[in-house]
Amino acid sequence: MSDNDESFIPSPPSDFYDTEAEESPPLPVRVRVRHEPEADAQVPLRAVRYSSRKKRWAQTSNCAKGVREPLPSSIRLVTWNLDFQSSEKKKRLLAALSYIQHRVLRCGTTSERPEPCCILLQEVHASVFTQILNAEWVRRCFIVVPTGPDKWPEQAFYGNVTLVSRTIPVVNASTITFSNSEMYRNAIFVDIKLSIPAHEDEPRLSAGIVTLRVANTHLESLPSGAKARPRQLKLVGNALHARGLLGGIVAGDMNAIVPTDETITEDAGLYDAWEGGDDDEDGFTWGYQPLEEYAPGRLDKVLSTRQEGFIVEEPERIGMGEAIGNGKWVSDHYGLVTRVRIVRED
Repeated sequence: MSDNDESFIPSPPSDFYDTEAEESPPLPVRVRVRHEPEADAQVPLRAVRYSSRKKRWAQTSNCAKGVREPLPSSIRLVTWNLDFQSSEKKKRLLAALSYIQHRVLRCGTTSERPEPCCILLQEVHASVFTQILNAEWVRRCFIVVPTGPDKWPEQAFYGNVTLVSRTIPVVNASTITFSNSEMYRNAIFVDIKLSIPAHEDEPRLSAGIVTLRVANTHLESLPSGAKARPRQLKLVGNALHARGLLGGIVAGDMNAIVPTDETITEDAGLYDAWEGGDDDEDGFTWGYQPLEEYAPGRLDKVLSTRQEGFIVEEPERIGMGEAIGNGKWVSDHYGLVTRVRIVRED
């Protein structure tokens, strides 16, 4: 079924395998009724929001109609790899959402709307995708991309999910499946509308509306993935430089673990929001929960196009030491949080 079919109303995916199984679950059988896109093509997606009146998730319009000022001029951006391999996937996912809700975005109740924000999750196991859609805070406050695990690369049983607060118009969503990935990796993009701040003495609410593209990605893992990562990030970088955009941001698990990873950000035409060096332990996001066979490192990053008209603040780590009890971490990664601000070029 096409993502452009306005009549399609997605339903929450079923828990089609045991989330607590210690062995890898069987892959779901998927029926593809559309032609597969060209390799590395950017394919349209639909975003969904929960209708309290209809009691179901429904597609958003993915258009600029109805965009009214004032729009936000800044957003919080959160990224976190949630570890698809460890047990108690449902409990860990719900703990991560609760942590972001209460500790990061300071929302005391499920009815309290967060400040304008984008939450980028990686390694969400397919069996717990439905828990995101069932979470009351998500239903009340967020738009979700994609509509379900079937929009991930074929054979993927975990993937990326992006949540955008309803205070931000989402005018486009898409995905790129990396053709060189042996781990079924991709990038998810959302185009959001934000306002340029007006001067205090101006009668207007803003000095204009801009479009910013936010990408959520998980690049190829392990030293063996070093050859694949440069092309994957280059594809993302190209998409963030598309016409009609103020610019773009990509955040997620970049799996920067070998010396060749030190140059791929610049090679992709992107800039790192982290101001320290790659050997600065204050920026390390992986390797502590628990200690791993590989050395700890800064695997997770926030990157952007040249910041003309917007600023990405240096990210801070979140989720350090968060556990669900019994010595089990919420994730083997720390997350990151930053703020993105639209600024006047004058």
